[in-house]
Amino acid sequence: MKIEEFKNVTMIYMRHVGEYGLKNKELMETFKQFLKDNHLLNDQSVILGIALDNPQIVPADQLRYDVGLIIDETENDILPSRLIDDGKYAIFEVPHTAQGVQDFWIQIPKLAENLSIDEKKPILERYAMNKIKNHLCEFCIPLK
Repeated sequence: MKIEEFKNVTMIYMRHVGEYGLKNKELMETFKQFLKDNHLLNDQSVILGIALDNPQIVPADQLRYDVGLIIDETENDILPSRLIDDGKYAIFEVPHTAQGVQDFWIQIPKLAENLSIDEKKPILERYAMNKIKNHLCEFCIPLK
């Protein structure tokens, strides 16, 4: 684990509203194809996946999931843009496999037991192309 500070991170994004699961994966694939078709995906690209709602509190048909591409410029008319919450994040590197991601979600309580988690902000899934090539992804847990 390492700690990073996020400040003024902007992304263009697509959103799915509804039950988490297969539709999130489909949105990610649709988004990546859109990026390829519009020549926005390259070796330096970083994609974020953000589950915005807690499924234990929010009804399944109202759950929001965003996938986005971090961009340098704030002006972009191709997709809506939004800022990521500023602050410190604990970064965990995870195998980019279904099992690796599932294991991470199961182990969060143990991995984060000594961290001061900011539960008002969502955990970010970060997919940097240079990490994906090595079969890795990252999870960013917001800290107080």
